[in-house]
Amino acid sequence: MTDHHRPDGQDHRRTDGPVQPTRRQQLKPFEYLAFAAVAGVFAGLVVLLSVRDVVLALVAFGVAFIFTLLLTATLMLAIKPKGRSAADLDKREGFEP
Repeated sequence: MTDHHRPDGQDHRRTDGPVQPTRRQQLKPFEYLAFAAVAGVFAGLVVLLSVRDVVLALVAFGVAFIFTLLLTATLMLAIKPKGRSAADLDKREGFEP
């Protein structure tokens, strides 16, 4: 284990002001939307190339996009980050009892 205290006895992980999210954290929602869009485009192209109906292809795109987005969001809610307990996550979010 590492010691997170400075020589003056303060914990260097704590800050008084709001913590700015990293670039990776800021782009996370875009990654989910991009993944859902790619799945939707794939489904739309498969339908378009098989039945040659643009309206049906747009419907397939929309259904695949929404389904993939909902499935991805649900799965991400179910996954706990590595090495993090629920109490630690609550503490970081400001939900201390």
